[in-house]
Amino acid sequence: MGTDTLSACPRLEPGVTLLRRSGETPHALHRLVTAELARREGSAYWVDSRNDAVTHALYEHAQSRRTLRGLRIARAFTAYQHHELVSSLPSRVSSRTSLVVVPRLPALYRDPDVPAGEARTLFDAAVTILDALAESLSVPVLVTAREGVDDQFTDALADTADRTVECHDTREGVAFAGDDVQTLAYHHRDYWQTTIPYWVELLGVAPEGDLAHVGPASVTTLDAVAAEGW
Repeated sequence: MGTDTLSACPRLEPGVTLLRRSGETPHALHRLVTAELARREGSAYWVDSRNDAVTHALYEHAQSRRTLRGLRIARAFTAYQHHELVSSLPSRVSSRTSLVVVPRLPALYRDPDVPAGEARTLFDAAVTILDALAESLSVPVLVTAREGVDDQFTDALADTADRTVECHDTREGVAFAGDDVQTLAYHHRDYWQTTIPYWVELLGVAPEGDLAHVGPASVTTLDAVAAEGW
């Protein structure tokens, strides 16, 4: 992954960022995490559930093997294990930590073997810890929830998050969108594809009077414009 790919991924600011993804974007998380690690120095912590920490995907999207050198991954298989791992983060995370990643945060707390009231208590405690870490240490905390799964856990996570970023698959690659976040270009090995909003941001919008002589467009929709020309 080169610097062009880095620019295609949004930067993660300090605070809790909720990434909403569909089943069609399985590696959006890995792209986002490896891009952020390439920009920052310091340790990073990943509390995994449901096997989201796929090693080959992380190495595939990392700029180099060195990008992942500071990443520490711990995996939970139950809600109780997950809560314990999150509770251990305050003793590990410092102001030098570059990133905390907790994908599918609500997943294990939905398991039927955990009593409903206890599951919500454990989940709320985990979310509170992550929120406090993000605020007190000004560290980016990235959490995820799957698109189409809306319940009390997802609602609570969305309420806590400082920002929400949604991603979806396009024919050119993964697109990210949210407050102050929009994918404007898609970078490939041999070329890069721009979008209409990219040119609007770069050149601005022409006054309506300057377009009075322009006839109707022959193409009713246009998703992207090639960088090499129109």
